[in-house]
Amino acid sequence: MIYNNSQQAKKTKHLIRNLVFYFLLIILIIYIISPWDVHPHFFDDLGAFGLLYYVWHKYKKYKRAGSYYYSKTQSQENKKKEHYVDLGLEEAYGLLGVTPDASWEKVQKAYKEKIAKSHPDKVAHLSDELQNKAKELTLKLNQAVDIIRRYKNV
Repeated sequence: MIYNNSQQAKKTKHLIRNLVFYFLLIILIIYIISPWDVHPHFFDDLGAFGLLYYVWHKYKKYKRAGSYYYSKTQSQENKKKEHYVDLGLEEAYGLLGVTPDASWEKVQKAYKEKIAKSHPDKVAHLSDELQNKAKELTLKLNQAVDIIRRYKNV
């Protein structure tokens, strides 16, 4: 896999966080198990256990927050990037076959009609070439509706 600098930096940061967490975990467990205390009245086993719980809780919260990023595979990111087409507002209206002064309801109706004809599920029985064209057209239609939605503040 080929990573850009930001992906590599995120993976490195994630690896360092994991290493620090496991290092703290091992040190705290050894301290709790060992018969020696640094200072009996200052930092005893109960305090170490509380710190262990805090570190574990923070680590779990961090893992939950980052789970979306690490659940995506490289192939999913490439798939999204290769089909992205930059459309202008006029091109979006032209793709849907409506005029720029059309109401949002007309835009939605035109979108539904076009997507019903070209949805990839509708052409699943046809050749791979037609299926790929249908996917590209569907992505373009979705992007066109998003552009018009942002323009009309709907």
